[in-house]
Amino acid sequence: MIVYVEYVLVSNFFIDAFIAYITLLSLKMKVKAFRIAAAALAGSCFAVAVPYINFAAAGAVKVLMLIVMTALMSKYPSFKRYVMATLLYFVYTAALGGIVLLLNNLSVSQFVNALYYPNSLLGAYIAAAGIVLLYFCRQISGYMAKKRTEGAGCTVLITAGGAEISCEGIIDTGNTLTRGGMGVMVIDKKLAKKLVKRGAKRVSGIWVKTVNGESYLPAIKIECVTFPEQSGRSVRDVTAAISGTSMGEFKVILPAGI
Repeated sequence: MIVYVEYVLVSNFFIDAFIAYITLLSLKMKVKAFRIAAAALAGSCFAVAVPYINFAAAGAVKVLMLIVMTALMSKYPSFKRYVMATLLYFVYTAALGGIVLLLNNLSVSQFVNALYYPNSLLGAYIAAAGIVLLYFCRQISGYMAKKRTEGAGCTVLITAGGAEISCEGIIDTGNTLTRGGMGVMVIDKKLAKKLVKRGAKRVSGIWVKTVNGESYLPAIKIECVTFPEQSGRSVRDVTAAISGTSMGEFKVILPAGI
């Protein structure tokens, strides 16, 4: 059997990129094309070098390559997250390899052989198609989510220590945080720092239950929140829980009943 180096490179590049993509999506992490490409390129170069590696050292080298590839494919918020990504990447790789091996044992068709042996670009085509499909599914999902929030966006004028800061907010029915019977808004951490400098007072924080368990959010007291687009309607003495991460376009998440 003739194995072409370029086929090995291209096939492994797209397959590794596909596995990296679904790994990051599974962990709900930010996907960056250049990082995935770097990891996939490292993996494909390693695949070319495999036949020249001493058999006794092959296992250790493969583990080292896994560690390097997962380190390249994303910027991790913690070491624990990196370990999870590495383990998940290994599981997906093993599962994909097992499926292909099973199919190869069940059939000797040209289709299965093209997947198992890098003597054609069929594996690369399938992996590339999977990446494109997932990408467009994410784009459609994001578009639908954006359409759902278009009507909920609003301009918010926040007053603290006599100073006013205008920002974009969103009314979210999923924000059920309350304190003293009143709704609590969630505020971007950078905006919160500006408000504290302007005179916003720090108050006791709030424990929030999420799918990952409980987390503690520090909080500040806002003198007044005004809605210019709603005839200047305002709400006084509002508690704002500070988000642990940057919130992007909308700097304030308002409860529906505010």
